[in-house]
Amino acid sequence: MTTDAPGLPVRGKLNPGAWLVWTGCAASVALLVRNPWYLIELGGIALLVAWRLTREPPGRGTFYLIAGIVLTSTVFNVLFSRAGDTVLFWLPIPWLGGPYTLEAFLFGVSAGIQVATVLLVMGVFARALTAADLLRRTPRGLYAVGVASTLGLTFAPHARQAFLDLREAQHLRGLSSGGWRGMPRLLTPMVVVALERAVAQAEALAARGWSLSAPSDHRRWQGALAWAAIGASVLLCAASPDRATLAGLLLATAVGVQWVALRRSPTLTRYRPDPWRAPDTLMTGLALASIVAVVVLARQGLGSLSYYPYPTAYLPPIAAAPVAALACLASPSAILGR
Repeated sequence: MTTDAPGLPVRGKLNPGAWLVWTGCAASVALLVRNPWYLIELGGIALLVAWRLTREPPGRGTFYLIAGIVLTSTVFNVLFSRAGDTVLFWLPIPWLGGPYTLEAFLFGVSAGIQVATVLLVMGVFARALTAADLLRRTPRGLYAVGVASTLGLTFAPHARQAFLDLREAQHLRGLSSGGWRGMPRLLTPMVVVALERAVAQAEALAARGWSLSAPSDHRRWQGALAWAAIGASVLLCAASPDRATLAGLLLATAVGVQWVALRRSPTLTRYRPDPWRAPDTLMTGLALASIVAVVVLARQGLGSLSYYPYPTAYLPPIAAAPVAALACLASPSAILGR
């Protein structure tokens, strides 16, 4: 295991391309599934993979974030959704009065769990890949966007590290944080330090030849079209799982266009290429098998992947097939644990 920089999490000895495939499959599953039991399983898998990756158990902040997301979603849905047959209580208050239903409560909880699960999956993505890994895999048609996105993605980790450094410096000087009143003393230097680190990284990228101007390539539109088709397929699957076939056709079109663009583009050499080993193939194969199984189950209406507690509340069922399909996404934890 190696570290990318002081204070940053430890990276796993897996190919960044395999991590991209795993993240895409896990995020797609989290968007397709609405059953809270399966989402809890996927969230637990994401926490386990992050634990194996960083060698640090999840902190209290992670659980506070999950609880805050679920609580916020539940409160908003209960307050503003009055549908459902099971009325918990009735308030005769203007604007906020009326029936408050159990169905709205259950739907808010399931929606919050889904959002939290997606964030946990993206947390693994942020820990497994560095900005350099993403920049090296950005298509040339999206070169300038990739450079800007790389710098934007690094601001949040730099800000978090600056916050931890400043708070530790305050404790060493015997100063208390002061709760919310002491936040202004931390926010201003935190933003300044984070911006300085982002500017330093931008200068380092420019010194290594990563300029803002994209390389001249008359086929850059092919890469843009491919990525647009990939985004459209993901959004279509998330919005309407019934049209998984159309989404698959869009994804196949994107892969075909990208393959043609790569075949016709000049070959580029790469400094220190990332090797692709057997564990990468195993993780990629299991991740793809998981998303394929979930799509098949969604198409056939098996496994109770969806959950809609309206108009009458009911507990979501659980089946063995989706549990086994989601368990395939836990392969990185076994590989990293060796």
